[in-house]
Amino acid sequence: MARIFASKRVFSFAAVLLASAAAVSPAFAQDVSPSDEEGEKEAATTASTIVVTANRRSELISEVPIAISAITAEEFERRNALSLDDLQAAVPGLRLVDIGPGSQRIQLRGVSQYLGQATVGNYVDEFSVTNLGPAGIAEVQLLDLERVEVLRGPQPTLYGESSMGGTIRYITARPDLDEFMGSVTGEISTIKNGEEGYRAEGFINVPIAPGVAALRIAAQHRDIGGWIDSPVADDYNDRQITTIRGKLLVEPSPQFSVSATVLYNESKQDSISFSLDGLNTAQTTLAPGSQDYLLGYLEASYDFGPVELLSVTGYIDQNNIARRDTGPFFNTLFGFPAFTSVLSDADGNFERISQELRLTSDSSGSFRYLLGGIYAEGKGTGLALSTYLPAPRPAFGIFNDSVASRTKSETIAVYGNIELDLLDWLTIEAGGRYFREKLDQSAVTTLFNAGGPGVNNVTTRGREATFDTFNPRVSITANFDGSIIYASVAKGFRSGGFNLAPQSPNPTFDPESLWTYEAGTKLSFLDGAAYIEAALYYQDYADIQSTNVTPLGGTAVFNSGAADGFGFDLALVLKPSETFQFTASLGHNDVSFTTTAVDKIAGDPLDMVPPYNISVAADWTPKVSDSFDLLVHADLNYVDEAAIILRQLGALGFEPIAPTESRVLVNTRIAADFGAFEVYAFGTNLLNTLKEVNPDFGAFVEPIFTQPRTIGLGVQASF
Repeated sequence: MARIFASKRVFSFAAVLLASAAAVSPAFAQDVSPSDEEGEKEAATTASTIVVTANRRSELISEVPIAISAITAEEFERRNALSLDDLQAAVPGLRLVDIGPGSQRIQLRGVSQYLGQATVGNYVDEFSVTNLGPAGIAEVQLLDLERVEVLRGPQPTLYGESSMGGTIRYITARPDLDEFMGSVTGEISTIKNGEEGYRAEGFINVPIAPGVAALRIAAQHRDIGGWIDSPVADDYNDRQITTIRGKLLVEPSPQFSVSATVLYNESKQDSISFSLDGLNTAQTTLAPGSQDYLLGYLEASYDFGPVELLSVTGYIDQNNIARRDTGPFFNTLFGFPAFTSVLSDADGNFERISQELRLTSDSSGSFRYLLGGIYAEGKGTGLALSTYLPAPRPAFGIFNDSVASRTKSETIAVYGNIELDLLDWLTIEAGGRYFREKLDQSAVTTLFNAGGPGVNNVTTRGREATFDTFNPRVSITANFDGSIIYASVAKGFRSGGFNLAPQSPNPTFDPESLWTYEAGTKLSFLDGAAYIEAALYYQDYADIQSTNVTPLGGTAVFNSGAADGFGFDLALVLKPSETFQFTASLGHNDVSFTTTAVDKIAGDPLDMVPPYNISVAADWTPKVSDSFDLLVHADLNYVDEAAIILRQLGALGFEPIAPTESRVLVNTRIAADFGAFEVYAFGTNLLNTLKEVNPDFGAFVEPIFTQPRTIGLGVQASF
């Protein structure tokens, strides 16, 4: 009943907001004069005039009928943000848990994929870096980017599979064809109760043939100090990240453009940040993790006038390695100390090549269209080796086991989207994507006696199937001179797959689907000094894929029922003067299960989804003198508590509900900008809040906490 009342409050709030938008938009629009040059100059710096390419064409963010957060390079700098994890509080409905290199778990609007395949699409420019299976996506550093676009809600037409909760796009900086330029940054930091760290990064832009070709190279190395002590070592969770990217742009004519990008990233950690209290762990065995990937893509476009043709050819090769000591899990499972430790090592590789072609019509005129198709081949290999070290008085013989897996995926998709202006102020849009995947998987499981004559048992299993689906999106938009009201309906999806472990109770699991019904508004008023984006949505989530623990400690994916519920997003930017800006964001999600399944009962929320996340930030940029400017930033972020619920674990001796803790984090950055160089100081988690962000459950024998207070100094020089 409380949930019904909460949904009514959400609906009432959004209805009032949308009605207010309809009433005030035309009035505010009258205050803006397009011929006012000074007004145009000021508007260029406002939130509503950020140009995005979310719809695969350049548009003002305030005119796109999609809930979008566009975080620019300037905001990265103000927040001292280096990865997506540092930006999550600034985006309504975004939540990310980083449990080590290659193990990021990203969700948007509560569409949780905590233990399964991705539900959020991830792109670098026009190339998808979303993984084939449950392994983590390629981690992208916020290095020399123009912006990050976060599209909330299903994006079936333009981004396809896994873009259920939304899509994240990392837009890299474009080489400048005429100007030689660059910058270097050096930074040192220290973590409370931990070690020092440092960061070195820079970029250089070199015109090769002025006006025709240029090369831009960016590189970064970060050493993040450790802060967790174990019985055998101190500060043993330190982490190193190295990334380098090169981008070549050639424009032999105004109509023809070719760019080639190569990106390498490596992230490794001596031991994952498991702890009992945020500072200490009982583990005596290192739990290292690493991810490295190399990707390259070629984009070529030709503008024929009425239509532009784009070709995107891409390749990615990604490797993940992780080790865990799951001994406590098995000891609880069996009800007595059967093992001293169970060392589980996992080594995986993922490769994909893709080719996409797309035709996009000219933006002028009352009718606009987009047509495209993509073909992709992906393959993955994995080796999981478990070494069981018996207790001093063993109940079992000494044995190991291994699982060698292979996955091959072949996908095709065709998509199209049309926009029609019915009136000067009214536009309808419709699109859809047909997706087909041929999936072939196999696994070889080997059980052998480490102290005996050799192999005891080998099991080989394999399956193949074809999954296909059509996913539409329809919207209608009313435009009032820069402010819009829109309504849309869209279907997102995630492909099916197989469980290949011996005696798996569920050999095949089906695709899942998500219908989202949304109404939103984007308001720009007070001559661009204020901008509001708000959206109310209802989600109908079916055939949800859940990873469950089997009686012998293995895992299997089930389609575990359905969920539905309301949510809303709200973002606000106020800029009353050239020297002060206030921003705020609010995300709320009230989606819960409507059916009882293997791991859930009706009324359970989705895994690890906080009901609320809230962020407020202020930026003050006074001009102190002719020689330097002062830049002052502060933000406060609240994330509500959440939980992962695995009801079937209760019968195995575990707690079925593993909660996280709500938390408030305060960050700041102060800089003196002298033009050619900048000196800055920053602090993250100033209140030194140590709260659980990832609970202990199953094989996660200890939780992960927030990073303690970190203070740093840096200098940046530009040329």
